Amino acid sequence: MSMMLPEPMNNQPTPGSSAMPAGSRRIKVLAIDDNEEFRNLLKELLEPHGFEVVLAANPVKALEAYTRLKDSIELVLLDYYMPQLDGGKTLEWLRKLNPHVRVIICSGAEEMKLRQLQAQLGMDGYIHKPFRLEEALFVIKQVMAKKPRPA
Repeated sequence: MSMMLPEPMNNQPTPGSSAMPAGSRRIKVLAIDDNEEFRNLLKELLEPHGFEVVLAANPVKALEAYTRLKDSIELVLLDYYMPQLDGGKTLEWLRKLNPHVRVIICSGAEEMKLRQLQAQLGMDGYIHKPFRLEEALFVIKQVMAKKPRPA
């Protein structure tokens, strides 16, 4: 009999774990989530791995930040269930501002629902909450390796 235990959470990069190659420039990410604790955790976990994380507490603030920084933001991590605008409507507005923006939905919804949302809304990927850092970095690396989406 064998038992698998979760690995300890460590936000320090390990060889081969970073989403970006060594020596790469920092990637600016907009993280949109109404949960302050989760937003701050994303920033704390991703910044040691080559990301500059801009935080937004809701879709309205996110759209303001994206409008101001759209030329430098390369990736959006988007919670789906939020007050004011859900992730789908937020994505529509982001795509109007920049049809090429890469967006990963980050939600605690059932994985089947996330796959459906990804297909319906044209998300570039999804990360199911709760997640392990290595899983998130893997998805981010895959999405960043893709060519920007066509207009």
